[in-house]
Amino acid sequence: MQLPWRAAPRAALSSPLTLLVSIATTLLLGFVVAAAALHSSSAGSAALAYQQSRMCPHSVHPSLDGDGMPLAAAAEMAARSDLGAAYTPIGRPDFNGLATYGRFGYRPDALSHLTVVQGGGTGLWVPQTIATAARVQIGDRLTGSSLVVTAIYADLAQPVSGWWCSEAKTVVPNPLGGDGASTSVIWVASSSDLALLPPEFTGYATVSLRFPVEPPATLAEAEALRDKGNARLTSLGLSLTRTDLLSGAITAARTSERNVSSALLPLVIISVLVGLAGVGTVTVQWAQRRHSELRLLWVRGASPLSLGFRGVLELGLPLVLGGLLGLVAARLLLPLYAPGVVLAAGTLWVALGLVLAVVVLSLAVTVLVAAWRAHRTFQTQARTRRLSLVPWELVVAGLAVVAWVRLSHNGLGTALKPGSLPRVDVAALAFPLLVVLAAALLATRLLRWSLAWSHHVQWWRVPAAQLALRRLAAAAGPVTGVLLVGVLAVGTIAVGSAVAGAQQSALDSKSGVFVGANSTVQVSQDIALGRVALPSSLRGNTTLVGVSTGALVVDPVTFTDAAVLNDAPAVRSLLSGLRRDGEIAQAVRIGRSANQEIQVPGLPLLKPVASLPSFPKLGTRGYVVARDSVPAAEQVGSWHLWSSLPLSALTSALQAEGIHYTNVADRGRVLDGLPFLTVEWTFGFVAAIGVVLAVVAAVALLLAVEVRRRQNAVSGALSTRMGMRPSVLWSSHLLEVGALALLALGIGSVASFMSAGAAVPRLDPAPWLNPAPMLPDLLPLLGSMVTCGALVVVVAAWLALRGVRTARMGELLR
Repeated sequence: MQLPWRAAPRAALSSPLTLLVSIATTLLLGFVVAAAALHSSSAGSAALAYQQSRMCPHSVHPSLDGDGMPLAAAAEMAARSDLGAAYTPIGRPDFNGLATYGRFGYRPDALSHLTVVQGGGTGLWVPQTIATAARVQIGDRLTGSSLVVTAIYADLAQPVSGWWCSEAKTVVPNPLGGDGASTSVIWVASSSDLALLPPEFTGYATVSLRFPVEPPATLAEAEALRDKGNARLTSLGLSLTRTDLLSGAITAARTSERNVSSALLPLVIISVLVGLAGVGTVTVQWAQRRHSELRLLWVRGASPLSLGFRGVLELGLPLVLGGLLGLVAARLLLPLYAPGVVLAAGTLWVALGLVLAVVVLSLAVTVLVAAWRAHRTFQTQARTRRLSLVPWELVVAGLAVVAWVRLSHNGLGTALKPGSLPRVDVAALAFPLLVVLAAALLATRLLRWSLAWSHHVQWWRVPAAQLALRRLAAAAGPVTGVLLVGVLAVGTIAVGSAVAGAQQSALDSKSGVFVGANSTVQVSQDIALGRVALPSSLRGNTTLVGVSTGALVVDPVTFTDAAVLNDAPAVRSLLSGLRRDGEIAQAVRIGRSANQEIQVPGLPLLKPVASLPSFPKLGTRGYVVARDSVPAAEQVGSWHLWSSLPLSALTSALQAEGIHYTNVADRGRVLDGLPFLTVEWTFGFVAAIGVVLAVVAAVALLLAVEVRRRQNAVSGALSTRMGMRPSVLWSSHLLEVGALALLALGIGSVASFMSAGAAVPRLDPAPWLNPAPMLPDLLPLLGSMVTCGALVVVVAAWLALRGVRTARMGELLR
């Protein structure tokens, strides 16, 4: 009696196919749970990295700012930080009798981050604008001080480098502001030089204390840096204004991580249940193959539970090995499915714990299923009621209806405010997946009924189709299982890709509407009046736009060169038809604006003659008038350059021509994209799970063909001996496998496209901005799935014919 138990682990080698299926089943189980843990952790780290990318590097560590203090006190406070700066109030420094507005400042290593135009050394560094206005030359002495000018540098302008980012409001002047409102900084070489300044600059100084640090990679590191930084600021005991941007970034990243985790939890649970059902199926097949041995052991006194542990002795090692391989695969493939590769400390241990948990569950399922099978076979008769009689598709369809109600009423689950993250409603997110699952269950039930009825079909005029149908009917169980997994795979990939792609395009289109173009800057009215010419490098990609309260003044000829538009030719045609008749100017009414004549300050009386549902910068409310219809350009509120170029290219061209600008806007940074990224990351993992299911479906199909190799060999060899041409047999196997793949692809794609099309507009992280998310072009995805499916079909048909070509008739008959 001891030999069968001790030899059980080695007995598994007698059935390599079962061994392979056992390893593959828990490998996928382990991969799903481990990948979910790793993906959630990487989502938190990626969210933190994204938030930090929108912060000034020197603002990651909590910082201090103050004003209205004596210059000596400001210099003393600045010296207590790693990177402190002190600035004098704006005054009129005098060089050789010519005074202009300016201020002095000191910041360690500031001189090395400036572009020298003339000179150098360790004296006063004067900005070029002040040097030009006051006719400052190298060697000039500041009146009332012993400090001498040793260098002239190029003024700082937006966008500034990261080193200057936290000081931009102080060091970057607004050239369009009033006199004395802002100015460039005259830099001194050392903090001791501040004491040498004239008395009028020694009061009402400002100070900034910055603490440069390496950006934290994980949330735990960020929290430690925040706590340590705030404690450090408290220990300084300075009565200054504290700025802690890192806390907001941590909160947003934590919320994003929780949203991703909560949204993935139902999908992971369903995947685990499906995987455990697969383990149970493997155990049932093992019990069928070991029927004689199990009966012998039962006759000799072994209980059903002990026979269940006999299954663990044979299948346990493959199950454990598969789970560990799943963990390894999840870690190695992390860059392919996760938003980042940085993991919080201990995440791998959490993933290992989850993998061990599902391995233990798999072993428990093996014991229970084997024991139940032995009990039902040797002690009681099978019950007539089966779970297959339960209308599971109706249950899932009911859940889909509930999810749709929540989705249609709540969207992502909460009424959002600008800058806030959505608290994801898991039930709402599950709607498209529930629709796919209901379609998969309905398709398998209908297929099972059809195969049961298929013996009435007589297609002998098309022998390839008749034989394919007979083979499908003879393997109804594996066929319906492959169809179920295949529909789920196709649908999950399509839903995940559709929603993730919609979030990407929604962020891009919303930011385009919000800014109007890829980049914009405000300029003086001199360009509109023709006093300053637009640089030649900006012609063909830039347009001048006037902004008044609720209205835009555009140039119909150049507007479509730069603005973000869905249908540029139609907009160009509409704008080119705008005219002015006396005191009334024709205008385009946007969205919900009143369809009546309206007076906008600085513009003539506007009369709507056409309408558009939305427009860049205006959104869904406002009016658009042609520039030629505006009699006085100086009365327009403000003038802006819109460009299709990146912001750096636009500002560089303006700086090269000496054109002043302010209020820069970059399409890529104007909106906080983390709410969009959170939903995108969630459904990106859904698509990754779909790829896993697709691999499962393909492997299951190939294994089903391989298991029936002897049967196919007998059937095919006899058919060819009876006169069937090899091409007909080849067509028959292609029809058999191809029909299954085509059903899975068709049902999965239709269900997913319809459900995603209904869900995508309501999964809007920023509903106050237009346009709403739209279903992306899914034809490339469909084409790739068709290509992969065709490849699997050809391989499966080749495997089926391989046994026929190599079969020996004598051995088959014997």
